[in-house]
Amino acid sequence: MAKCCAVATVVVSPDPNAVYGLVHDPQHIAFLQQRCRIYGSPDGSQAAGTKAPARLRLALEEMTVGVTKGFLRLQAASTCDGSTMICKEDIQTVVEEIEQELSGDMKRREPGDRRWRLSLQRHHRLQVFQDLWERGYIVTFGSKFGADFLIYKDNPKHTHAVALITVKEYEEEFERVDIVSFCRVAKMIKKGVSICKRSR
Repeated sequence: MAKCCAVATVVVSPDPNAVYGLVHDPQHIAFLQQRCRIYGSPDGSQAAGTKAPARLRLALEEMTVGVTKGFLRLQAASTCDGSTMICKEDIQTVVEEIEQELSGDMKRREPGDRRWRLSLQRHHRLQVFQDLWERGYIVTFGSKFGADFLIYKDNPKHTHAVALITVKEYEEEFERVDIVSFCRVAKMIKKGVSICKRSR
Protein backbone atom coordinates (compact mmCIF):
# COMPACT_ATOMS: atom_id res chain seq x y z
CA MET A 1 0.00 0.00 0.00
CA ALA A 2 2.50 2.61 1.11
CA LYS A 3 6.25 2.86 0.81
CA CYS A 4 6.49 5.08 3.90
CA CYS A 5 6.57 3.56 7.32
CA ALA A 6 5.45 4.96 10.66
CA VAL A 7 7.11 3.88 13.90
CA ALA A 8 5.28 3.00 17.11
CA THR A 9 6.95 2.47 20.46
CA VAL A 10 5.42 -0.59 22.10
CA VAL A 11 4.32 -0.26 25.72
CA VAL A 12 4.69 -3.80 27.03
CA SER A 13 2.52 -5.31 29.75
CA PRO A 14 2.40 -8.77 31.36
CA ASP A 15 -1.21 -8.89 30.09
CA PRO A 16 -1.08 -9.27 26.28
CA ASN A 17 -4.43 -7.49 25.94
CA ALA A 18 -3.04 -4.38 27.65
CA VAL A 19 -0.17 -3.88 25.18
CA TYR A 20 -0.40 -0.77 23.01
CA GLY A 21 1.77 1.40 20.78
CA LEU A 22 2.60 5.11 20.93
CA VAL A 23 3.42 7.16 17.84
CA HIS A 24 5.35 10.31 18.76
CA ASP A 25 6.29 11.83 15.39
CA PRO A 26 3.62 14.27 14.08
CA GLN A 27 4.45 13.31 10.48
CA HIS A 28 3.91 9.64 11.30
CA ILE A 29 0.59 10.48 12.99
CA ALA A 30 -0.56 12.41 9.89
CA PHE A 31 0.63 9.56 7.63
CA LEU A 32 -1.33 6.94 9.62
CA GLN A 33 -4.51 9.01 9.77
CA GLN A 34 -4.55 10.57 6.30
CA ARG A 35 -3.01 7.85 4.15
CA CYS A 36 -3.54 4.61 6.06
CA ARG A 37 -6.98 5.14 7.68
CA ILE A 38 -5.59 4.37 11.16
CA TYR A 39 -6.86 7.01 13.58
CA GLY A 40 -5.86 5.63 16.99
CA SER A 41 -6.70 7.74 20.00
CA PRO A 42 -4.98 10.88 21.29
CA ASP A 43 -2.59 10.32 24.17
CA GLY A 44 -1.71 13.47 26.05
CA SER A 45 -2.61 17.05 25.21
CA GLN A 46 -2.64 18.47 21.71
CA ALA A 47 0.68 19.83 20.45
CA ALA A 48 0.77 23.65 20.39
CA GLY A 49 -0.27 25.17 17.06
CA THR A 50 -1.25 21.83 15.47
CA LYS A 51 -4.38 19.76 15.00
CA ALA A 52 -2.48 16.56 15.77
CA PRO A 53 -2.26 15.08 19.27
CA ALA A 54 1.12 15.09 21.03
CA ARG A 55 1.09 11.29 20.78
CA LEU A 56 -1.17 8.78 19.09
CA ARG A 57 -2.08 5.63 20.97
CA LEU A 58 -2.58 2.51 18.84
CA ALA A 59 -4.50 -0.55 20.01
CA LEU A 60 -3.41 -4.06 19.03
CA GLU A 61 -5.97 -4.11 16.22
CA GLU A 62 -4.48 -0.98 14.66
CA MET A 63 -0.94 -2.26 15.15
CA THR A 64 -1.92 -5.54 13.45
CA VAL A 65 -3.11 -3.79 10.29
CA GLY A 66 0.01 -1.61 10.18
CA VAL A 67 2.42 -4.52 10.70
CA THR A 68 0.72 -6.91 8.25
CA LYS A 69 0.36 -4.22 5.57
CA GLY A 70 3.93 -3.00 6.03
CA PHE A 71 3.29 0.63 6.93
CA LEU A 72 4.07 0.35 10.66
CA ARG A 73 7.26 -0.72 12.39
CA LEU A 74 7.30 -1.54 16.09
CA GLN A 75 10.18 -0.62 18.35
CA ALA A 76 10.93 -1.29 22.00
CA ALA A 77 10.88 1.55 24.49
CA SER A 78 14.42 2.66 25.32
CA THR A 79 13.74 2.54 29.06
CA CYS A 80 11.56 0.56 31.40
CA ASP A 81 9.28 2.68 33.59
CA GLY A 82 9.05 0.13 36.39
CA SER A 83 5.31 -0.39 35.90
CA THR A 84 5.85 -3.63 33.97
CA MET A 85 7.01 -6.95 35.32
CA ILE A 86 9.22 -7.48 32.26
CA CYS A 87 12.96 -6.80 32.51
CA LYS A 88 14.42 -4.13 30.25
CA GLU A 89 16.59 -6.59 28.33
CA ASP A 90 13.55 -8.77 27.58
CA ILE A 91 11.45 -5.96 26.08
CA GLN A 92 13.04 -6.20 22.61
CA THR A 93 12.40 -9.96 22.53
CA VAL A 94 8.77 -9.41 23.51
CA VAL A 95 8.37 -6.71 20.83
CA GLU A 96 9.75 -9.13 18.23
CA GLU A 97 7.26 -11.78 19.41
CA ILE A 98 4.41 -9.26 19.22
CA GLU A 99 5.41 -8.31 15.67
CA GLN A 100 5.63 -11.98 14.67
CA GLU A 101 2.28 -12.89 16.23
CA LEU A 102 0.47 -9.88 14.78
CA SER A 103 1.81 -10.69 11.32
CA GLY A 104 0.88 -14.38 11.74
CA ASP A 105 4.50 -15.52 11.72
CA MET A 106 4.71 -17.46 14.99
CA LYS A 107 5.76 -20.70 13.27
CA ARG A 108 9.38 -19.76 13.85
CA ARG A 109 9.11 -20.36 17.61
CA GLU A 110 8.00 -23.31 19.66
CA PRO A 111 4.84 -22.52 21.68
CA GLY A 112 6.69 -23.06 24.99
CA ASP A 113 9.36 -20.51 24.01
CA ARG A 114 6.91 -17.62 23.71
CA ARG A 115 6.55 -15.05 26.46
CA TRP A 116 3.70 -13.25 24.73
CA ARG A 117 0.55 -14.79 23.30
CA LEU A 118 -2.95 -13.53 22.55
CA SER A 119 -6.15 -15.42 23.30
CA LEU A 120 -8.10 -16.97 20.43
CA GLN A 121 -10.95 -14.52 21.09
CA ARG A 122 -8.61 -11.53 20.70
CA HIS A 123 -7.24 -13.03 17.47
CA HIS A 124 -10.80 -13.15 16.13
CA ARG A 125 -11.27 -9.45 16.98
CA LEU A 126 -8.01 -8.64 15.19
CA GLN A 127 -9.17 -10.53 12.11
CA VAL A 128 -12.57 -8.81 12.03
CA PHE A 129 -10.91 -5.39 12.45
CA GLN A 130 -8.49 -6.13 9.60
CA ASP A 131 -11.26 -7.47 7.35
CA LEU A 132 -13.32 -4.30 7.84
CA TRP A 133 -10.23 -2.15 7.20
CA GLU A 134 -9.46 -4.11 4.00
CA ARG A 135 -13.02 -3.43 2.80
CA GLY A 136 -12.19 0.28 2.85
CA TYR A 137 -13.75 1.32 6.15
CA ILE A 138 -12.17 3.43 8.84
CA VAL A 139 -12.54 1.35 11.99
CA THR A 140 -12.59 2.77 15.51
CA PHE A 141 -13.64 1.35 18.85
CA GLY A 142 -17.29 1.33 19.89
CA SER A 143 -17.30 0.62 23.63
CA LYS A 144 -19.19 3.90 24.21
CA PHE A 145 -22.19 2.27 22.49
CA GLY A 146 -21.67 -1.28 23.76
CA ALA A 147 -20.10 -2.42 20.48
CA ASP A 148 -16.67 -3.72 19.62
CA PHE A 149 -16.12 -1.36 16.68
CA LEU A 150 -17.62 1.55 14.77
CA ILE A 151 -17.12 1.81 11.02
CA TYR A 152 -16.91 5.00 8.99
CA LYS A 153 -16.79 5.69 5.26
CA ASP A 154 -14.80 8.89 5.79
CA ASN A 155 -12.78 10.78 8.40
CA PRO A 156 -14.36 10.08 11.83
CA LYS A 157 -13.58 13.65 12.88
CA HIS A 158 -15.98 14.97 10.22
CA THR A 159 -18.59 12.23 9.67
CA HIS A 160 -20.77 9.86 11.67
CA ALA A 161 -20.24 6.12 11.89
CA VAL A 162 -22.39 4.06 9.53
CA ALA A 163 -22.64 0.96 11.73
CA LEU A 164 -21.98 -0.62 15.09
CA ILE A 165 -20.01 -3.87 14.94
CA THR A 166 -20.04 -6.60 17.55
CA VAL A 167 -17.78 -9.65 17.31
CA LYS A 168 -19.00 -13.10 18.34
CA GLU A 169 -17.29 -16.49 18.35
CA TYR A 170 -18.26 -18.84 15.51
CA GLU A 171 -20.46 -21.10 17.66
CA GLU A 172 -21.40 -18.53 20.30
CA GLU A 173 -25.14 -18.32 20.83
CA PHE A 174 -27.02 -15.04 20.80
CA GLU A 175 -29.42 -14.11 23.56
CA ARG A 176 -32.55 -12.47 22.19
CA VAL A 177 -32.40 -9.73 24.78
CA ASP A 178 -28.82 -8.86 23.71
CA ILE A 179 -29.82 -8.53 20.07
CA VAL A 180 -32.88 -6.44 20.93
CA SER A 181 -30.91 -4.07 23.17
CA PHE A 182 -28.09 -3.76 20.64
CA CYS A 183 -30.57 -2.92 17.87
CA ARG A 184 -32.33 -0.38 20.09
CA VAL A 185 -29.07 1.43 20.78
CA ALA A 186 -28.26 1.43 17.05
CA LYS A 187 -31.71 2.79 16.17
CA MET A 188 -31.47 5.57 18.79
CA ILE A 189 -28.16 6.78 17.37
CA LYS A 190 -29.20 6.12 13.75
CA LYS A 191 -26.57 3.52 12.91
CA GLY A 192 -26.66 0.16 11.19
CA VAL A 193 -25.81 -3.04 13.07
CA SER A 194 -23.49 -5.86 12.05
CA ILE A 195 -22.74 -8.96 14.06
CA CYS A 196 -19.49 -10.44 12.83
CA LYS A 197 -18.34 -13.99 13.24
CA ARG A 198 -15.10 -15.38 11.98
CA SER A 199 -15.72 -18.19 9.51
CA ARG A 200 -14.07 -21.50 10.24
